Amino acid sequence: MGCLCSKCCIRRGPSSSRDIKLKESENARAFAGATVSPISSDDQGEDGHDLFHQLSLTRDSTAGISRLSRVSSQFLPSDGSRTVNVPMGNYDLQYSYLSQRGYYPEALDKANQDSFCIHTPFGTSPSDHFFGVFDGHGEYGAHCSQFVKRKLCENLLRHSQFDTDPVEACHAAFLATSSQLHSDSLDDTMSGTTAITVLIRGRTIYVANCGDSRAVIAERRGKDIMAVDLSIDQTPFRTDELERVRLCGARVLTLDQIEGLKNPDVQCWGTEEGDDGDPPRVWVQNGMYPGTAFTRSIGDSIAESIGVVATPEIVVLELSENHPFIVLASDGVFEFLSSQTVVDMVAKFRDPRDACAAIVAESYRLWLQYETRTDDITIIVVHINGLTDAGSIQAAPNFSLRSLPQVVEVTGSESPSTINWNSRNQRVRHDLSRARLRAIESSLDNGRAWVPPSPSHRKTWEEEAHIERVLHDHFLFRRLTDSQCRVLLDCMQRVEVIAGDIVVQQGGEGDCFYVVGRGEFEVLAIQEEENGKEVIRVLHKYTAEKLSSFGELALMYNKPLQASVRAVTSGTLWALKREDFRGILVSEFSNLSSLKLLRSVDLFSKLTILQLNNVSISLEEKSFSDGQTIIDKNECISALHIILKGQVRVTYDAEMLQSSNIRGLPSVNTEQDHSQSSSENEVLFLEGSHFGEWALLGEKIFSLSAVAVGEVVCAVITKEKFDSAVGPLPKLPLDDRKLKHSLGSLKENVANGAATLSEVQLSDLVCD
Repeated sequence: MGCLCSKCCIRRGPSSSRDIKLKESENARAFAGATVSPISSDDQGEDGHDLFHQLSLTRDSTAGISRLSRVSSQFLPSDGSRTVNVPMGNYDLQYSYLSQRGYYPEALDKANQDSFCIHTPFGTSPSDHFFGVFDGHGEYGAHCSQFVKRKLCENLLRHSQFDTDPVEACHAAFLATSSQLHSDSLDDTMSGTTAITVLIRGRTIYVANCGDSRAVIAERRGKDIMAVDLSIDQTPFRTDELERVRLCGARVLTLDQIEGLKNPDVQCWGTEEGDDGDPPRVWVQNGMYPGTAFTRSIGDSIAESIGVVATPEIVVLELSENHPFIVLASDGVFEFLSSQTVVDMVAKFRDPRDACAAIVAESYRLWLQYETRTDDITIIVVHINGLTDAGSIQAAPNFSLRSLPQVVEVTGSESPSTINWNSRNQRVRHDLSRARLRAIESSLDNGRAWVPPSPSHRKTWEEEAHIERVLHDHFLFRRLTDSQCRVLLDCMQRVEVIAGDIVVQQGGEGDCFYVVGRGEFEVLAIQEEENGKEVIRVLHKYTAEKLSSFGELALMYNKPLQASVRAVTSGTLWALKREDFRGILVSEFSNLSSLKLLRSVDLFSKLTILQLNNVSISLEEKSFSDGQTIIDKNECISALHIILKGQVRVTYDAEMLQSSNIRGLPSVNTEQDHSQSSSENEVLFLEGSHFGEWALLGEKIFSLSAVAVGEVVCAVITKEKFDSAVGPLPKLPLDDRKLKHSLGSLKENVANGAATLSEVQLSDLVCD
């Protein structure tokens, strides 16, 4: 997260990591009661203006660095977006930002390892503006990102060629910052940070990237607004980066390969869209570390020895009137959202602050849908207003504009010599992570899952219609499925209030989102005036007629509220709790009972959750009346039958066991009535049992009949539908010794009357 605005922000690094933690906690406490905003030259008063005028004449880098302590900012600006002018180009930049701490169930107090900085202006030139996002990782990732955020800007301003050659200055600043982090008391052996920075100088922007955060610019092409990536994620998915780190001595393997679950000698990954949360990582030759999923970063001294370097890739671009905005964000945004999706979302909002909130909320929702946690999520949106191609272009002294856009190769750089800029970033996941699948596995094993509260607060159809209208275009609920929306309506609880009631209290903690059903409510905030006195101001009013709602951020995290809401009149609110909202987001597998039933089939014991879900979707329910034939003795069995209701009597010819093509037999979970004659055997299958699974193996079995006992409902899947859902199952090898032994024992036991079909389990026949 961004640091607090403080004159002592830019200072020498602390002597120990303990000092860093103490200072961070002090800043956090200070921020809890303060509203933080960047300070521009217009906010500095008379003394600030004199200093600014002096610096403009002297271009003193040290004095310029001192400005950095007063312009860093944190979280979501309470007063909306900010606007600054760029004299060299005569246009404005309107920007906003949001940094959201991740949700980690096992570490609820884990610090936000993302940080960002915004310096408008940067240094002493009013036409230089700087934006950066830093994504820390490792045990000291939060401290590394804060260190780099500060030192990188200092090094850039101090570089002798900053005015004349920003490309060389950026390249040198990144390398110098990494060296300083190595030599600092902060332990960066297994910690570091990625960095994506944008320097705007007049009409030209310089994008420096190290890692897998990203910068994107929007470009108008006719009536469309297209996303143009200004950086390409530096990960082993890129062939050039993969080859580079391997030449430096790295092993590149997924976690499954490291753990021996997949062949380490065969590349098992394709594209980032299908990495299922297990991307290729960088490892030392003879150890299971460091395991970075990126190929460049600042810090990470151990990973640096195998090619994970701090050398940035730098892109230079000349702005035009066809460039409406720029986006910088950590991979917490781009894990599940494509660059084009982000650009489309920003384009819907006039205020970049609203765009930041919507994108972070959607990213957070997708993380919870596909994972059991969320990453830290940070975004900066910069609108470019008033730029015209007809305007004069004033280049900095001794600096000529290059043919743009292009990747700039710096002497001594380890960047690839060329990048095909037509190949955009493809990193958008659409599958569940292994952790998410394990959570569902756990639900199957122990039955624990989020259960919607009973709809005790009944609603009239008018009330439901009103709630649906309020939520219809709300960014938090726009992507919910119809079934999820139905559950959400049931979860919303009625809250009756009277005039004067405080619904939420400024400074308190909230965990509910509210829809105004009836009445009038006002938003109050205690604000401090210039004379130091605190006054209560009414900021906004909510009514049902306005389709008002409030408290959406409380659904995502627990944070002190910045304002109070008080009832002006008696009224009705509909409240949605945070735990229910999160439960709804992760309830795409609402068919846990079906999955558990399928898991009881031995043949499916090694299918994945996704495969079981596909089978569940393909199941067809069939009903049978008492005495109705389910399988005729003269017909070949063609489907698996799972008994959902009732009982089924199966009769089979004893000679069937002598057939050479028998590969499996019915398994029964409960007690059965059994009778046996010289030529036929009978088994009574109870509710929850199944039979016919051998049909899915392609076996041709006759001489078996099944008849309903009472009213019966079966879930049925044929081999054709099963193969379509998960692919054909492998046939069991007849020459396997274990299988031969099992079949031989089975036939001997049946012949001697010592066993029944109910005692035969398919697991006895399946080879390990």
